[in-house]
Amino acid sequence: MDRMLLILSTFAFGGAVVQALVSLKAGTWKESRWHWVPMLIGLLFQTAFLYLRGQDHGRCPLTNLFEVFIFIGWAIVLLYFLVGTTYRLSLLGVFTAPMIALLQALALVSSLDQSVPRARTAPNAWLEMHAAISLIAYAAFAMACVTGIMYLVQERLLKRHRIHGLFYQLPPIHELGKAIQRLTITGSLLLSVGLAASIPLHLPISNPKLVFAWTVWFMYLGVNLIIWRRMLSARQTAWLAVVSFIVPLVSVGIVTRA
Repeated sequence: MDRMLLILSTFAFGGAVVQALVSLKAGTWKESRWHWVPMLIGLLFQTAFLYLRGQDHGRCPLTNLFEVFIFIGWAIVLLYFLVGTTYRLSLLGVFTAPMIALLQALALVSSLDQSVPRARTAPNAWLEMHAAISLIAYAAFAMACVTGIMYLVQERLLKRHRIHGLFYQLPPIHELGKAIQRLTITGSLLLSVGLAASIPLHLPISNPKLVFAWTVWFMYLGVNLIIWRRMLSARQTAWLAVVSFIVPLVSVGIVTRA
C-alpha cells in the first residue's frame, strides 16, 4: 500500500510537468489558477506514504536511503508551496516537479528500500529532531539549487535574445537572486537547529553523520558570506548555489550507510 501511494505521487508530479508544458506552449500559464493542484496531490500522497512508514517503524521514517530520499523530496515540495507564494516563484514547480518525479522513480526501481533489522525501542526525540530538521535544511539547499538553475536559464534566454513564452512566465531575474540568498540562509538556520539538537545525544566528534553535517554547515556559511559580501556576480552566485548542492547530496548517501 505504501509503495502504491509513492507510485501515485510520482505520477502526480509527472502530471504537473505535462500540465505545465502544455500551459506554457499555449501561453495560458499565467491565466491558470490550478497549476498547483497536481503538486498538492503529489504532496498528499507523499505525506500518506511517510505516515504509513512512520507507523510501521514506530519512529520518523528515515531508516534507509530510500526513505531519506522520499523525505527530502517531501520537504522540497513543502518548501515549494511556501517559497512559491512568498517570493512569487510559481513557475518553480515546473523545475521542481521533474526532479522529484525522477528522484522517486529511481528510488522505486532501485534496491535502496532494504529494511535493516532493529530492536523496536522508544524513539529518541532529539535524534528524530536532529535527523528531520537537518534533511529539511538540505531540501532548502536543493531549492536554492533549483532557483539557481532558473536564474541561469533566464540569463541564457536574455543573452541569446530568445524572448518566447517561457521567458515571460519566469519571475524577474532580480527576484531569483534574492530567493537564492534567502533559501541558503534558511537552510543554514535549519541546519544549525538540527546540529543543536544533536548536542544532547553526546555523539563522538568522529561520528560520520556529524562530520558531514558540520562540513555542509561550514560550506554554506562560506556561501552565505560570499553572497552577503557580493564577492561574485549574480551569474556566478547562481552557479555557486547549483554546484554547492552536490556536497549535501553526496553526504546523504554516505551518512545513511554509516
